Amino acid sequence: MLIALTGASGRIGNVVARRLLAAGHRLRVLQRRDKPSLAGLSLERVSGHLLDRPSLETLAGGCDALIHLAGLISVHGDRGGEVVRVNVEGTRQVLEASLARGLQRVIVFSSVQAFSPPPAGQALDESAPLALQSPMAYNRAKAESLLLARQFAAEQPLEVLTLCPTGVLGPFDYEPSLSGQMLIDFHRGRIPLLTPGGADWVDVRDVADATLAALDGGQNGAAYLLGGRYASIGELAAAIGRVTGRRVPRLVAPEWLLRSALPFMGAWARLSGTPARFTPEMLDTLREHPKAVSTEKARRELGYSPRPLEDTLADAFEWFKTAGYL
Repeated sequence: MLIALTGASGRIGNVVARRLLAAGHRLRVLQRRDKPSLAGLSLERVSGHLLDRPSLETLAGGCDALIHLAGLISVHGDRGGEVVRVNVEGTRQVLEASLARGLQRVIVFSSVQAFSPPPAGQALDESAPLALQSPMAYNRAKAESLLLARQFAAEQPLEVLTLCPTGVLGPFDYEPSLSGQMLIDFHRGRIPLLTPGGADWVDVRDVADATLAALDGGQNGAAYLLGGRYASIGELAAAIGRVTGRRVPRLVAPEWLLRSALPFMGAWARLSGTPARFTPEMLDTLREHPKAVSTEKARRELGYSPRPLEDTLADAFEWFKTAGYL
């Protein structure tokens, strides 16, 4: 198959690209600039971006399917409207271009954060209400793009499936991502205190395998949660210590202390030109993340089978070491 791919150079995208090529597919990717994560891969490249309709139609033309991974992750608010513009209007443009060029199937990537957290003690599944009223711009944008995908699937002659990963870890993290930088910081002893809360963590390679399965599996209009295992930040740190043999912190800082320090952390980030380690949205996300995420639907319809967290961490640190990040 000839597969179109947006976000190919990103955290999940470059692993999906590798999996697709290994499976014998041909790839056409949308890109604005060359990235190291795609170096050496046999790809057809289309220059453009998500809000450039002509480049999207060029990308989609003649393809059998399109995988839409490009988006803007933010723990810093809406960033002048850019979060909603990229994640929602960009998804609309991709779907309309795919429809115009006669594609049969589009796989849209959303997030676990597109769903409202379930009541305490209940597992999150795909029947949960969307987070359309969330105070966090990223959550609202992902919920709106998922709703848009459902509407296209119901109203247009275009099959649309949505994949919703949890917190992604694993190898091939070239940027690195926020979660990848966290692993690096733990390894280097740069995190003296642990934050409260946690997340469900999933291996990027398992997400990529589910993407391949969704090319010809799954149901039109369906969303699929792709989770792995919930671990608090303390539990994650302990697992990192077991895998790497490095000393890791054990003390969890009170949330009030972290929030009181946020203005100083933000000021230091601006002065140093580095991303803030903590933001209010980041702390909210860790506190509100569901402690149980059901992957039953993905297991049943996509053959999804996530690997153990410790295996993911071991492979991630090995990759970071080989790639020169450690």
